Amino acid sequence: MASAERIERERVEKRVRVLDAARTLFVERGVEAVTLREIAQRIEYSTTAIYVHFKDKAALVDAMVSEDFAAFAHSLERCAVIVDAVERICALHDAYIEFALAWPRHYQLLFLTPPSGVHGKPPTVVEPAGIEGYRVLHAAVAECLRTHRLHVELTDADAVAQVVWAAVHGLVSLLIVMGSHAAFRWRGREALARTQLGLVLRGILRDPSTAPSPPRARRRAGKKPRAK
Repeated sequence: MASAERIERERVEKRVRVLDAARTLFVERGVEAVTLREIAQRIEYSTTAIYVHFKDKAALVDAMVSEDFAAFAHSLERCAVIVDAVERICALHDAYIEFALAWPRHYQLLFLTPPSGVHGKPPTVVEPAGIEGYRVLHAAVAECLRTHRLHVELTDADAVAQVVWAAVHGLVSLLIVMGSHAAFRWRGREALARTQLGLVLRGILRDPSTAPSPPRARRRAGKKPRAK
C-alpha cells in the first residue's frame, strides 16, 4: 500500500511540474509558440514522460485551463453566501485580488491571454473564465439596484458590474505586469486594495457610509489548482 501511495504521489507531483512549466512558457511566449518538447526540456523530462499525463498539447491546455478556472471560480463563489449585497461585493473584491496575486501565472493565462491562444478554439464556443464569479457579482449589483442602494443615475446592473470588474482587473493586471518596477513607487497591496474599494463604493453607492466594514483580505483566497 505504501508503495502504491508513493507512486501515486510521484505521479501527481510530476503532473504538477509539467503544468507549472507549461504555464510559465505559455505566459512568456504564447500558447501556440510552445511545444511539448520545450516544456519537457524546461523540467528536464523526456517528451514521452509528458505523454504519460497528457495525450497531446491540446489535452494539456484543456486540463490547465479547467483546473485554474475551477480554483478561481471557487474562490469567488464562496462569497455568494454573504447576505448583505454590498458586503458581498467587498468580499468578491478581496477574493479576486488575493487569488490573482497569489497565483499570477494562473491569472495571466486565464485573463491576460486571448481565448483562442489558450484554448485553441473560437472564443464563441468557450465558456469564458470567470463567468461564475461574474454571476455572483452581477447578482449583488442587481440586488443593490432593486433595494435602491445605488446612485439614482445607475440603472444598468450589467454596466455597473462590468465596470466594477474592470476596476479590480486593472489593478491586479498592473501589479502582475508592472509591480516589480520601483519607478512607480507602488504602495502596498493592502493599501491599494482598500483605496480602490473605497473609490468603487463611493462611485456606486448612494450612501457609502452605510456599507458594512469589509473583512480584511485573507492571506490566500483560494487553493492552488490541484492536479488530478
